Amino acid sequence: MTDYYYPILNDEYELPFYVLGAGARDREWHFIREEGYPNYQIIYCTRGAGVLKVDGMTYPVNAGDAIYLPPDVPHEYYPTEDIWETHWLAFDGKGVAALLEHIKLDKAKVVHINDINAVDAIFKKILYLMKTNYYYCGHQCSAHLYQFLIELHRVVNLQNGSQEGQKLNQLQPVIDYIEKNYQKELTLVELAELIDLSPQYLCRLFKECLNLRPFEFLARKRIQQAKILLLEDKMNINEIATSVGYNDCSYFCAVFKKHEMLSPAEFRSLHKKAGK
Repeated sequence: MTDYYYPILNDEYELPFYVLGAGARDREWHFIREEGYPNYQIIYCTRGAGVLKVDGMTYPVNAGDAIYLPPDVPHEYYPTEDIWETHWLAFDGKGVAALLEHIKLDKAKVVHINDINAVDAIFKKILYLMKTNYYYCGHQCSAHLYQFLIELHRVVNLQNGSQEGQKLNQLQPVIDYIEKNYQKELTLVELAELIDLSPQYLCRLFKECLNLRPFEFLARKRIQQAKILLLEDKMNINEIATSVGYNDCSYFCAVFKKHEMLSPAEFRSLHKKAGK
């Protein structure tokens, strides 16, 4: 299949994410771009094989692999088999750089997609919308582009086999334990022993995987459960504090307000009004 589309954009340029082009080729072309391409690109292979040359390195690109290319980075890529089917997106926007940094696409690279169908389904929505060419298709493509990038992060970095996935798998027993025992008084030593780590390394692992310390994660779980109980409106605030693991109601209220910018009573009142 060879199919591609370059939309005419209007106010989409003001959006944090917008698609500049999308397409599919059953035999990708040989591109040599000595000055790079002016926008962000993601090219992923669905069949066959090719090669990417960038930053003095050569990378094989096989089915299930994706190429990420930032703007203005010199590169070359070409097929090495009769079939090298690729799907590609070119995009830009004010919010793109920050999101790509967050999902660890910080330089030109080749990554493996563990579930290519997940991202391909979103890509096909984008291509279909662009071909309809109705007025709001660019805005909908913007939303799908954001979804595509987040899903790409998930299927690349949070699957078994990646370094990040291995770390998250290692941490999962602690996460599960907190989910089931958040109402109890937990210690860092107790949590670390679950996966035979030192408390210091457990803190480091939490920070790397979730960008939180263990007790920050515990507090979020407790506040999440407290909000459910506040909305059910069957218990007073002191009882709720105790039920989610806080013996001191004043401390519970302080933690709740830090997270929600509202006291538990204000949160309950706000949602009572909203429900009327």
